[in-house]
Amino acid sequence: MLDPALIADLRAARRIVVFTGAGMSAESGIPTFRERLTGLWAQVDPMEIATPWAFRADPQRVWDWHVHLAEAVRAARPNAGHEAIAALEQAGLDVTVITQNVDALHHRAGSRAVVELHGNLLRLKSFVDEEAAFAAASPTICRACDGYAVWESCDPYADRSDLAAIELRAGAVPRCPGCGALLRPDVVWFGEPLAVEAIEAAWNAVDRCDVLFAVGASLEVEPAASLPWRALARGARVIEVNPSPTELVGQCHAGIRGGAAEVLPELFGIIWPSR
Repeated sequence: MLDPALIADLRAARRIVVFTGAGMSAESGIPTFRERLTGLWAQVDPMEIATPWAFRADPQRVWDWHVHLAEAVRAARPNAGHEAIAALEQAGLDVTVITQNVDALHHRAGSRAVVELHGNLLRLKSFVDEEAAFAAASPTICRACDGYAVWESCDPYADRSDLAAIELRAGAVPRCPGCGALLRPDVVWFGEPLAVEAIEAAWNAVDRCDVLFAVGASLEVEPAASLPWRALARGARVIEVNPSPTELVGQCHAGIRGGAAEVLPELFGIIWPSR
């Protein structure tokens, strides 16, 4: 599968980054964030409904669309690729997962060091309506959700655990128990920037890694698409695993055509046979 000299380099790596894209989750049966869903939502364009402007105009419709997506996420299970990545960390290797996926499957497989670039669908946060918030002189920041308070005063007894107990489920759009702000999925919608903390964590992991595996990533969405190239520029070994190779395959150290569930268990077994 790989050149013996490259295998020796990979085996000597101290810090490993696994960068995963939508193809990783697709093998678990989860539609990508850009795909149309089935049933009542089959004709809805995600790029029109997964936006802050759509939520401002019709919060319930946007909430219901995400509830439908969450049903697919909850029904999915980590595949053999997720499990192979988690097994590396459990074997004592220094592994950081950087993912564009919002389904938390890496966490469910057992990975602990996970950077979620595009957020987590099953986690909620307050909807920050900046147009409304800054109409007032000085908006109050809620201690439970860090959002701009809707009620005149926040509930002093509400905390982050109260927010964490609320789930993305069918029904009316919930509000923060502390300040009354509408809640939304904690994902990066179209037109929104990545969280500064997430992209900085990703850059830091890439800058210190010895090897990066790019798995199931189309490398079409920036700034995440630049991460493998950044690793190459800094001298790391870069391996692409993808059913459909990207432009990266012409520049990286090896390109393996195939899905994560099939390739990763065998690939990691070759590189680290004693783990």
